[in-house]
Amino acid sequence: MRSSIKSALANAFAAFAEGRIGDAESLCRAVLDLDPEISDAWHLLGLIVLETGNGDAAVEFLERAVGLSAAFAPYRVNLGTAYQTVGRLADAEKALRDALGSQDDLPEAHYNLGNLLRETGRTGDAAACFARAVTLKPDYAEALSNLGQLRLEDGDTAGALALFRRALAARPGYAVALNGCCSALVSLGRLADAIETGRLAVVADPDDAAAHYNLGNAYMAAPMPGEAESSYRRALQIDPGFADAHVNLGAALQALGRHDAAIATFDRTLELAPDMPDAHWNKAISLLASGRYAEGWALYEWRWRAVDGLELPPIPQPMWDGSDLAGKTILVLCEQGYGDTLQFIRYLPMVRPLGGRVILECAPPLQPLLVAQEMVDAVILHGDARPSFDCWLPMMSLPRVFGTDLTSLPATCPYLAVPGAIPDVLAAGSDRLSVGLVWRGSLTNNRGRYRSCNMADLEPVLAVEDVAFFSLQTELSDADRKTLERAPIVDLGSGFRDFTDSARAVAALDLVVSVDTAAAHLAGALARPVWTVLSAMPDWRWLTDRDDSPWYPSMRLFRQRSVAAWSDVFIEVAEALRQQVARYGATGSGVVDIKERR
Repeated sequence: MRSSIKSALANAFAAFAEGRIGDAESLCRAVLDLDPEISDAWHLLGLIVLETGNGDAAVEFLERAVGLSAAFAPYRVNLGTAYQTVGRLADAEKALRDALGSQDDLPEAHYNLGNLLRETGRTGDAAACFARAVTLKPDYAEALSNLGQLRLEDGDTAGALALFRRALAARPGYAVALNGCCSALVSLGRLADAIETGRLAVVADPDDAAAHYNLGNAYMAAPMPGEAESSYRRALQIDPGFADAHVNLGAALQALGRHDAAIATFDRTLELAPDMPDAHWNKAISLLASGRYAEGWALYEWRWRAVDGLELPPIPQPMWDGSDLAGKTILVLCEQGYGDTLQFIRYLPMVRPLGGRVILECAPPLQPLLVAQEMVDAVILHGDARPSFDCWLPMMSLPRVFGTDLTSLPATCPYLAVPGAIPDVLAAGSDRLSVGLVWRGSLTNNRGRYRSCNMADLEPVLAVEDVAFFSLQTELSDADRKTLERAPIVDLGSGFRDFTDSARAVAALDLVVSVDTAAAHLAGALARPVWTVLSAMPDWRWLTDRDDSPWYPSMRLFRQRSVAAWSDVFIEVAEALRQQVARYGATGSGVVDIKERR
């Protein structure tokens, strides 16, 4: 009899290993009918029913196995897995720790405990468990990938990538590791590699929504929003409740200029995750880009929770709600980029008449120019000790407080004045049209790299004859300097100390041609003719499908037709500039045509 039981049990193990679950279960039960004290049979039966999704029965059978062979640690490891399956996390943790207490060299036990600790938010302890599993089993692909994911979440992108690659060396084509590699490569800005790896992850596991989602993220960073849209839609076919895929699909539609569809997608996201900051914030951007200002300004307050690096300062005084300021002092904080300050500083003359004392807090490069405007009672720098005040407001909340819409925005320009003398090189005058050029904005801004180009991209413009060109670029790359040496352009910008110097130069020029950066806002605020060259994914403030700006009457917009393709748009700028040169030669006037506002 003992021989037949041993043979039946061996056959049961073989059937389970071959995936013949029904046969394995029948053989196991037959063994237990003959001898209910065989712990291996209870253990295997527990694994079988766990495989079929019956977690409660698995717990019962594995507990029987542990009861019969309490000293055998692997039984407790699998019991811990069964407990975790049915949500008994405390019991699962105890079972795994008991197993490791009697036998610490079980890599699977450390791995399973790591998963449990990660699930319960103890990521530091989880990482230690995965690391121990890898020490015991250096080619443990699952543990390497999970440790890599925790490193990625902790900001150690290079370390995470190394772990994912070790996992792939141990198990070539492992979808989870490919997926992790794709995310790490996106974070490192290695976008071509990220896309290639993301495609491999999708091939390795076509039904993994996360793989399609991460590939979409790589496409968006490229930026290839059309391809990103397709990836996100595939992720949502697999998992319709994937809220992050919904919000990123909305962002892709937004980048493609399909704002109505983007808003609908953000609304769907908010049905799934009502408190998701990115969904509220991105919906605000699409509303504002569509000119739906009343709705957009309200949701724009979500920027403090959604935008990386943007934090609402912990100020105990109440935010201003637009009420009377008589006898009070209000602090207005400049926020985000220099261009944002230059655009929204126009609201300060609307605050002052409400009776209060106004203090403005700004960045150092802006202070001399803003002090000279006398719009407020005091200008202090970020980081300075703040004088006493009663209420406060971030500057870009002013349109919400004043109820700004497209018919009521304060568009009277100039609202900035130029302090001091203009640069000598411009004061001498010229018999040619004088044009200032700016081709790069902030590269620390994630979108800045899409809005910026290289000086070499300006070649069609610099080829226009009878124009005196001046660089207003304050930061020059090595490539820019080499181009400047052989280009017909005078470098002014590298000598600017702050925005006062920039304003003096802009005021003396006939025209400024700038990408979407602070120089364009400065020229518009000074009511100087300015041609702003926009990327194919323009900022919300430029609205859509128009070549003028309601914010700046002196501004003309030139729009890129496809992402990263600067050639066509600068050819268009060059042709418009030739027309201005011809007009200048015919009239002797340096006044640049300004299109009628729509």
